[in-house]
Amino acid sequence: MEQANEDSAGLRWLFVDLNAFFASVEQQMNPDWQGRPVIVRPAMSEYTGAIAASYESKAWGVHTGMRVSEARKLCPGLIVAEARPDLYVAVHKKIMAEIDRHVPVWKVGSIDECSCELLGPERQEANAVALARRIQAGILENVGDCLRSSIGLAPSRFLAKTACGMKKPAGLTILRANELPGPLLDLPLSKYPGIGPRMRLRLEAAGVADTAGLWTMSARQARAVWNSIEGERIWRGLHGLDSEPTPEKPPASISHSHVLAQAMRTPDKARAVARRLVVKCGARLRRMGLTGASLTLHLDMGPKATPRSDRRGWETAAMSCPVAPTQDTFALLTALDVLWRKVEPELEAGRLSYVGVGVHGLKSRDAFETDLFDTGPDQGGEAPSLRLSQALDALNRRYGKDTVSIGPKAGLPEFIGAKIAFTRIPEAEDFWE
Repeated sequence: MEQANEDSAGLRWLFVDLNAFFASVEQQMNPDWQGRPVIVRPAMSEYTGAIAASYESKAWGVHTGMRVSEARKLCPGLIVAEARPDLYVAVHKKIMAEIDRHVPVWKVGSIDECSCELLGPERQEANAVALARRIQAGILENVGDCLRSSIGLAPSRFLAKTACGMKKPAGLTILRANELPGPLLDLPLSKYPGIGPRMRLRLEAAGVADTAGLWTMSARQARAVWNSIEGERIWRGLHGLDSEPTPEKPPASISHSHVLAQAMRTPDKARAVARRLVVKCGARLRRMGLTGASLTLHLDMGPKATPRSDRRGWETAAMSCPVAPTQDTFALLTALDVLWRKVEPELEAGRLSYVGVGVHGLKSRDAFETDLFDTGPDQGGEAPSLRLSQALDALNRRYGKDTVSIGPKAGLPEFIGAKIAFTRIPEAEDFWE
């Protein structure tokens, strides 16, 4: 039945990408910023990198990842916005609801992109194009007129995502099965999803330097170059064929991190940030019904303030501390104290730039079988400090974040640890934990 609805273009997937999403949301929320160069930074620091850049700023050579101080030099009148992850998540949900009104969202890839499977008459090119235009118009009319989107239509998910990036902003690109690989032959390998700098080096070592070389490889050769099934998935996607979705694995760790603003770059304030991040990890463990068996602390430091010093010190440090399987915030904070004492002699005010914590060795709390000699993690869930952690969760959930906090808040930023990662969109709970 599906075959009868298809034409020679063989379109089966529609991919949506929100253009310069965070910066566009800021322009939408601030009408005076519309049409002006905007970047979004994760912390109040001139040395942090932009996490989004509007197209008006890109015209001056500004790009995502560029240091804020450098962007200011390039772009006169640059507006620098502080990241508001709760706002971006709320707008993301409105956009996904608008897309879903036109066609079911098959998978949300990240906060600014999603893929949709075309079914029945939607696979005919004229209908697919009309659908794409309705989605673009619906987002502008019903969510925000600054929220432009690019859409790719193609026979495979891989090609639909590739097409989506070929024309921005507000583009609509079609890659037809009966024209492959023609429209792709001038596309650099760097423009394909999943082909980063390291993989390009491996492809070059295998004699593949362009799309033509990638196209003529066999599936077996691609698998050998990638040294995994992923190479075959990309080969199939490039040829307009889909593969079974990669099974989702249970999380191996959870983590939170924060780029320190200049005012927070002292050992005491950095420690307060680390403690706050551990509190978020503990709350997430309990919400997810998991325990962790080790805690990792990661610190980034800038160059020495005294270059003549013989002791250079270190620029980054990462160390771990094992813990008995737990979801108790207080047990994790005790482990953090052990790690902090190890690094404290090396810390210097002004050099700290980033703090991250992670909990590893995750396991479902229900997976532990108790016996006469072992009650399981956290005394079978009855440890007094765990009960206290759970009570804090309930109070903060009901009355708002930090209604009750562990230790002083020390002027911590509002959204500490609630970072939007490429593969993870924060849940609503992330903003009160």
